[in-house]
Amino acid sequence: MEFATERLPKQGPSTMPSLIKAITAARPERWAIDWTGIWAFCLGAVALSVASYVYFIDEAPLAAAFVLGAFAAILGVVLHESAPRQS
Repeated sequence: MEFATERLPKQGPSTMPSLIKAITAARPERWAIDWTGIWAFCLGAVALSVASYVYFIDEAPLAAAFVLGAFAAILGVVLHESAPRQS
């Protein structure tokens, strides 16, 4: 009985096939997506909608200000911690 792996060319343990090398090659910087920025934009939209609900439905401007402040604090901490460190 012949297995499919027996028909493959013999390679050393430290070599990789060229197809895998091409697939795992690093992508250019222009393809990078800033997911943190997208997350921050979405969280800001949620903050505005929750604060407007609190302000207009519950008629509590102080609570709406607290909601916006809490969301701003969360955004500030996450964006500060995700910034690249300079050595």
